Amino acid sequence: MKTFSFKAFSFAVVTVAAAATVALSGCSVGRASAPQTGLFDLGPSTPAITTLPKREPISVNITAVSMLNDTGVIWRIGESANPQSYATYRWAATPAQLLQQRLVERLSTQGPVLADSVDPRAPVLQVTLTRFEQVFAPDGLSSEGRVTLQAVLLRERRTIDAVRVARVAPATTQDASGGVQALRVATDAALDDLALWLAQKLPAPAGPMGVPLATH
Repeated sequence: MKTFSFKAFSFAVVTVAAAATVALSGCSVGRASAPQTGLFDLGPSTPAITTLPKREPISVNITAVSMLNDTGVIWRIGESANPQSYATYRWAATPAQLLQQRLVERLSTQGPVLADSVDPRAPVLQVTLTRFEQVFAPDGLSSEGRVTLQAVLLRERRTIDAVRVARVAPATTQDASGGVQALRVATDAALDDLALWLAQKLPAPAGPMGVPLATH
C-alpha cells in the first residue's frame, strides 16, 4: 500500500502554480512592452497654391544624400551633427522615392512627365534631396520639418539653370507624428516653389501656328 505524502503534493502544487504565474506574467509583459510602430507616407497631395501655365514634356530624376537613402524618420536637436532616427517609426519608402512620386504628381498638372528613355530631346529635371528631417529646439519645446532640394534643369546635357529650394514648417506636436506632418507641409511648399521656377525656365509649348497654347 502506497503512502500519501502531503509534503510532496504541496510542493507539486506550488511548483505548477509558480510556473503558471510566470507564463501569464510573461504574456502580460510581452504585451505591455511591445513598442508602438508607425509607417508614414506624404499623404494625399494638397492643391497647388498657384495655377501655372502648360509646358513641354520633361523627365524627372531624383536622388538623395546617403543619409536619406533609408526609410528612417530622422530628427536632430538644433544644428547638431548628431542626427537620430525614431526607433519604431519608418517611412513607407525612402524620402527620395516619396518625393519622386509627389513631384511627378505635382508637375503632371502642367504637362507630361516622361521616363528618361522616352524622348532624349526632352528637358531633364535633376533633383537632389539634401535635407528631410525634424529639427527640435534645444529646449525640446518646439520642432519643425525642414526640406532642402538642389535642382538642375538640363537640355541635351547642357545646363539651363539651377536652384536651391529650402522650406520649413512648424510641428504641432513634438513627436514623430508631428514631425511627419510638418515635413508633408514643407515638402508641398518646396515642390510648389520648384514648379514655379520650372515654369519660368520652360516656356509654354507652341500651337500649330507657333502661338503659345492658351491655358485655363
